[in-house]
Amino acid sequence: MELNRRTLLRASVIGVAGSIAGRVGASENRQETQTTNERTQETTTVAQDPDETIVLGGQVEYWYGVAPSSIQGRENPMLAMEPGTVYEVVWVNLDGEEHELRIFDGNDEVVAATESASEVGETGSVVLEATEQLARYDCEYHPESMRGQVRTEAGGTTAGTTTTTTESGGPY
Repeated sequence: MELNRRTLLRASVIGVAGSIAGRVGASENRQETQTTNERTQETTTVAQDPDETIVLGGQVEYWYGVAPSSIQGRENPMLAMEPGTVYEVVWVNLDGEEHELRIFDGNDEVVAATESASEVGETGSVVLEATEQLARYDCEYHPESMRGQVRTEAGGTTAGTTTTTTESGGPY
């Protein structure tokens, strides 16, 4: 029975991911993003469009890879990011538990985080420019089970920029 539930859940996430990708691709306006350094509470505003989108499904047992195809179907997938590329990392709440995606550097400092969300179908997203310092990601509320690595490839480093948004109202 669990296999059927998981299959249905994964199919739903893939459908939501397609809708998110379509929405992101259709947007022609530059989004205003807000940079937040969690430790110092400094806030800066910049405008950036993401170059790439990564989509995850959030459930207590693990982050589920949805897109791109290189992470599809994987539990707590390794996120490969190229320094200097701007990524939007989107996640969809699959189980109705509270989750919050955090991305860390090699010094275990949070460099990007979404708002928390606790309703099935709610999404969160963060936009950041990848740097060679990115190291891992987790869920603030389930860091032992919902965690993965970030691999960055050589090619220079640039300052990171992040934004935090949460959207509710269910899947798109």
